[in-house]
Amino acid sequence: MAVGPSADFYAPRFLEYERTGRSFPSWNWASLWIPSAWAFYRKLWVPGFAYALWPLIAVAAFGVIDPYLGDSGGVWLACAWLVVWFVPGVVAALTANSLVYRNAREAVLKAEVATPRPEDAAALLAARAPIAPGFAALLGGGAILLALTVAAPRLQTAYAAHVVRTQVTLGLDAVKPFQRQVEEWWARSRSLPTAPDYEAVESQRGAEFLQAVSISPASGRLRLALGPSIPELAGSSILLAPTMDGRQHVHWICIPIDIPAKYLPLQCRHR
Repeated sequence: MAVGPSADFYAPRFLEYERTGRSFPSWNWASLWIPSAWAFYRKLWVPGFAYALWPLIAVAAFGVIDPYLGDSGGVWLACAWLVVWFVPGVVAALTANSLVYRNAREAVLKAEVATPRPEDAAALLAARAPIAPGFAALLGGGAILLALTVAAPRLQTAYAAHVVRTQVTLGLDAVKPFQRQVEEWWARSRSLPTAPDYEAVESQRGAEFLQAVSISPASGRLRLALGPSIPELAGSSILLAPTMDGRQHVHWICIPIDIPAKYLPLQCRHR
């Protein structure tokens, strides 16, 4: 009577909780798909609101790991799905039975305290509505609407930035033959290339994102002008400056010019 629908599913698990003296994680498929609606249906108000707000928190947290996900769109989308939807669903599925158990146990204890006899407590529980379908539809629908109108656009914006970041990374990879020329010339003669091989860049994947590449004959610094293939950054530039370590090995420093941080790969964010 305290549990309501699906009591036959919950009863064996609750008996095990009573036997061991504690609840423990177990699987509940009903709570996996839309955790907030399921929680409101079971009158679990605090978990329901927590699940409803999770997509907003998850999108903000996802921004921390976003720059580390590489240039694979599939990996990015899979991680976004895991963080925003799958993780809260799994947490809800593992804790659902314990939450229903505690809620039902609290209802039984209140009924026993409020009545002198077990049959009166049973009658009180029978008169109580253990579920809230109306609130599940209203608040659960509101949670879905919140995710679609707030979290989804932010995730879409983050994915657009990821695409631009990937294109910038490919452009940087395209000039690696140029960088190797500088390194090899320096290793052989402690000088810079006198006849740079620009065609080596044009044949590389990612060269389509570059409008022009030039090298400073004085410093060996490469200048990458981003082209219209990246509309958000057309006309912007990236400098790759060579530096020497104690062993006279060449290392490169990425220096972005007028490029927002959200579009920069990791190698260009830390100098």
